[in-house]
Amino acid sequence: MEIAKVKRRVRLRDLDTLVAVVHTGAMRKAAEQLHLSQAAVSKAVQELERAFGVALLERSSRGVEATACGQALVRRAKAVFDELQGALREFEHLGDPAGGEVHLGCMETLHAGLVGAAVERLVHQHPRMRFQFESGQSPDLIDHFLRERLVEFVIARPYVLPLPPGIEGEPLFHDQLRVVVGLESPFARRRRLTLDELAGESWILSRNELLPQTPVVEAFAAAGLPMPAQRVISGSLNMRYNLLATGRFVTVMPHSLLPFAKHRSMVRVLPVPLPLWRTPTMILTLQGRTLGPAARLFLATVRELAKPLVIG
Repeated sequence: MEIAKVKRRVRLRDLDTLVAVVHTGAMRKAAEQLHLSQAAVSKAVQELERAFGVALLERSSRGVEATACGQALVRRAKAVFDELQGALREFEHLGDPAGGEVHLGCMETLHAGLVGAAVERLVHQHPRMRFQFESGQSPDLIDHFLRERLVEFVIARPYVLPLPPGIEGEPLFHDQLRVVVGLESPFARRRRLTLDELAGESWILSRNELLPQTPVVEAFAAAGLPMPAQRVISGSLNMRYNLLATGRFVTVMPHSLLPFAKHRSMVRVLPVPLPLWRTPTMILTLQGRTLGPAARLFLATVRELAKPLVIG
């Protein structure tokens, strides 16, 4: 197959049509989404199949599905459209250096901490810059938002290493959880404290913090203690602040959050050490993907703000 012939015959609109068909799983639904006739959708797919000389779709009991070749072409088509979108963002930034747009994904504690601080700085320096965020845990951020090119990059702590194929990671720092209580807690003014004194208290922990080999689980195991029986399972920072204010709860917060937290004065960090997370917080990108100038500027700011967070 000669690339020159393919380049002459393949149209971006046809690629967009194929992506819509595979995404919706039906010619009719794709036609409705694209405001085209079903015949036009079918013709676009046929043109692509003739251009590449392979079958791209097959019908099944579940509707229309991509063949292996179809899946490969859709994956590459998404990359083409992503690069075109990146070019538009770069044109915008070149025309207005104080503007531009950044699409990223990160964990909630980073939203409230390091990433939020980077946004504050850049909004001051570049008042017309725009930001679009996706929030979630690292598996969803990496496997969905990053792989599907819904964000330009992700800032998160992967659960395990090595990273999945096709994903590149730049370590920023190893985070450490701090045990914290509200100002009304009887432990708030204690200068010496051990984990076993807190074992019977009501804890607020996220599902992530309850996974095996996390710092909280490791710390309780090292102390020969069972995990707290009374606990609220939630990853919401707002819920943690509200419950801590009652003085009846104990929780953990990342070391990376505390310097930037707006509600830092509402909590007390207890002198109870926990181990570092085994995997670092990282900037995660797709291998070979070109980031726009606004994204590169944002990441430079993140790197600068992250330097004091390196422990040791």
